[in-house]
Amino acid sequence: MTGLRDLLAEEAGDARTYDVTDRAVRVVRRQRMMARLVPAAAALLVVAGLLGVGVRFGGGGDQDPLPAAAAGLPGRLVPQASPPELPEDRGVGRAALAYLDGGGDRWVLVTADGNQYRVNGLSVDGMSPDGRWLLVLRPDGTRVLRDLTGTGRHEFAGGDTTSGARWSADSRRLVVQISDGTAATNSVVTYMVDLATAARATVPLDPTLPDRVCAVRNSGVLVLCPSRESALSGLRLADGTTGQVIRDIPSGNLGLRPTEAVPAELGTPRLGPDDHTLFIGTRDTATPGSAAGPAAGGQNRFLVAFDLETGRLTGRYPLPDQIPAAQRPFNGAVEYGQPDERYVLGIHADGPLLLHLSPSRSDPFTVGSVSIELIAQDTGTLSTVTLVSRPITLIRYPG
Repeated sequence: MTGLRDLLAEEAGDARTYDVTDRAVRVVRRQRMMARLVPAAAALLVVAGLLGVGVRFGGGGDQDPLPAAAAGLPGRLVPQASPPELPEDRGVGRAALAYLDGGGDRWVLVTADGNQYRVNGLSVDGMSPDGRWLLVLRPDGTRVLRDLTGTGRHEFAGGDTTSGARWSADSRRLVVQISDGTAATNSVVTYMVDLATAARATVPLDPTLPDRVCAVRNSGVLVLCPSRESALSGLRLADGTTGQVIRDIPSGNLGLRPTEAVPAELGTPRLGPDDHTLFIGTRDTATPGSAAGPAAGGQNRFLVAFDLETGRLTGRYPLPDQIPAAQRPFNGAVEYGQPDERYVLGIHADGPLLLHLSPSRSDPFTVGSVSIELIAQDTGTLSTVTLVSRPITLIRYPG
């Protein structure tokens, strides 16, 4: 079995949706198939530490950590056996998060009051930062935007998103990029939606630029990033009405070291709730052990915080090491289980959130979510804020 990283990359290629959570959907399904074909290996004990911070965490210990409180997040997330279907004729309240129930291959919405609702559709594409709006991908490629506080809805017909939904921090704007799915043209249309009026406008971005929208500011200014296949050479800011580039930010100004790359598994740069702090995942490629591969250990990964207003680096947060996967001989080669690792889930008001995925104690070839963790923006301290029960495999956070 290949590592989670390779499977995530394959999922991105198949689904044409470059969001970490979406890329992991196929990982979960494939590892189930492999688990049926491969005998369970020895249980994997995983313990990791945040560089420079004395915090113990992990999915293999005998005792669960006591979660710290974080506004809007439950202390424990447990899947409901038979959640009712999300009603279309009434509001249900604002969203707290959504999860994929690995036992039933279904997405479930969790509202701020703790109620759970089954979501019909292929996947949950996103939720607005204030939890009011839900974007769902239907099997026919249509994306449905639903007001969870009422019955309002809007549809985006057909196509593949190339960058997913991007919401402004004040939840007033949504940007969706839709491709025609044709390899010959790869034509991409960018829509800006005013969520207060439901007005939708096409943003005439320069088609010769390989950039995709990775964030939208409250003012409507778009943050453009290179495509996932390209190195992060820098960022561009574009007018959300005219599409004209109004500012270039070279990579040297982003606080990145010369040997650092932006790995796909850390997702796209994310704009914080303050509307001006951009969080960028990086990895030091010059550090021993940083080479990609399912058996690689710690990779010296960081999140850097860049202020779009001042043009300065405001924070640098070390991420936990990736624990090597279990391995065993298989058909004359080496077969790998799933590593213990973390992905950027979203940006909370108190700091970045990480989704911790870990192999099962009894079967290292079965992976699942075990917790949501918070990196305190002021101190860099890592703490568990939500304990997650299996078989939850993936989680989406508003924003």
